[in-house]
Amino acid sequence: MTALSRPLPALTDYKALRLAALGLLYGAQGLPIGLFQVALPAYMASLGMSAAEVGGFIAFVFLPWSFKLVAGPVMDRFTFAAMGNRRPWVLFAQCGLLLSFVVLALMDPEPASQYWLLAGLGFLSNVFGALQDVAVDGLAVDILKADERAQGNAYMYGGQMTGISLSGALSSWALSDQGLSLAASLMALCVLIILLVPLLIRERAGERLLPWTPGTANPNNHPHRVKNWRAIFFGLFQVILLPMSLLLILVEACNRMTSGILVGIAPMVTVQDLGWTQLAYSNWIAVTGVTAAIFGVLCSAWIDRAGALRVLKWIVLVRVALLALIAALEPFWGFYRVFESFLMINALATQLVTVALIALFMRLCLVRVAASQFAVYMALANVTYSMGSGLMVPLSQWTDYAGMMLFCVMLTGLMWALIHWVNFERHDRDLNRLEAIGP
Repeated sequence: MTALSRPLPALTDYKALRLAALGLLYGAQGLPIGLFQVALPAYMASLGMSAAEVGGFIAFVFLPWSFKLVAGPVMDRFTFAAMGNRRPWVLFAQCGLLLSFVVLALMDPEPASQYWLLAGLGFLSNVFGALQDVAVDGLAVDILKADERAQGNAYMYGGQMTGISLSGALSSWALSDQGLSLAASLMALCVLIILLVPLLIRERAGERLLPWTPGTANPNNHPHRVKNWRAIFFGLFQVILLPMSLLLILVEACNRMTSGILVGIAPMVTVQDLGWTQLAYSNWIAVTGVTAAIFGVLCSAWIDRAGALRVLKWIVLVRVALLALIAALEPFWGFYRVFESFLMINALATQLVTVALIALFMRLCLVRVAASQFAVYMALANVTYSMGSGLMVPLSQWTDYAGMMLFCVMLTGLMWALIHWVNFERHDRDLNRLEAIGP
C-alpha cells in the first residue's frame, strides 16, 4: 500500500486530530448563527426595522435548536455502525446545511418586504445546524477521554465562536456590497470545504468511509448503547430529573436567557443609537468572537486544574458586576469606546462560562444514555436562548436598553446564587444508584 492510498488516521487514533476535527465541525455550526444572528440583525437595524422585529426574527430562526430534545434519542436509536455512530448523521446534516444555503442564495428574499420568507429559510438552515450540533456533541461524548473534556469543549466552542465571527463579518460585507445571495453563496462554499472533514476521516479505524466501500463496525464501538425506545426514554427521564441535573439546567437557563437578550440589544444600540455602520458592528463582533475563542482555548487547561465549578462561580460574579456597570454607564455608551469595550469583555467572560458549564454538563451524564442526555441539556439551553431573544418584544415596550441590562443583572445574579447549591458528590451517588438498577 502506497502512502497516497493509505487511509487517513481515524479520530480515535490521535488527540490532536480529535480536537481539530471537533473544532472545524463546530465552526460549520457557527456559519448559520453568524449569518442569522449577527449579519442579518445588523442589516435589519440599518434598514430601520424595530427592536421587536429584530428580536422576533432571532427568536424564530433559532427555534430549531430546541428540536435537539427529539434528535438526540433518534440518533441514539438509529445508527449505521459500519460508518461510525455519529459520522453518518454529521454527513447528513452537513449536506442539508449546504443545500439550505444554496436555496437561500437562489431565492434571495428581501428582509423588510419578505420578512417571513427569510425567517422560514433561516429556520431551515438552523434545522440542519442543530442536527449537526447533536451529532457532533454525541461524537465528542463518544471519543473524548475524561481528561480531554474541558480542552475539547474549548476547541469546540472556540471553533463555533470563530465560525460565528467569520461568518458574521463575511456575510455583513457581502450584504452591504452585493446582497443576501452573495452572503449565502459564501456560506455554502465554507460548508462545502468543511464537509471534507467527515467525508474523509473515519471515527474509528477499519470502518467504512462510504456505505459502498469496504469496512466493518468496530466491536468496541459503543458497549453501553441502548437499542430500544423505552430504555432510552426511561433512562433519560430518570437522570434528567435528578436534583443536580435540574439545578444545572436552571443555572444554564439564566445564562442563556441573558445571552439571548444581549444578542438582540447589541445591533440595535450600536447601529441605531450609536451610529455604527452595519459592517463596523459585524467586524467588531468578529474580533470579539475570535479573541474569545483563542482565550477559551488558552484557559482550558487552567479550568481543568482549578475546577470548572470554582471557575464558574468567579466568572459569573464578574459578569454580574460588568452588566451592572454598563447599565449605570448608559449615558456614556457612545464615549471612549465604552459599549465597544463591554462587548469584548462580555465575550471573554461568556466564553469561559460556556467552557466551564459544558464540562459540568458532561459530568452529569449517565453512561448508557450519555449522548441523548447531553443533547437534551443543549436543547434546553437553546430553548432558553430563544426565549431571551423573544423577551426583546415585551421588554422593548416596558423599558429602555439600560433597563434590559438591569434585567440581565437579575438573571446572572440568580445564576450565581444557584451555582452554590451544586453538589457533584450527591449526583455521583444518584448515578451509581441508577447504574445499579439498569435500563
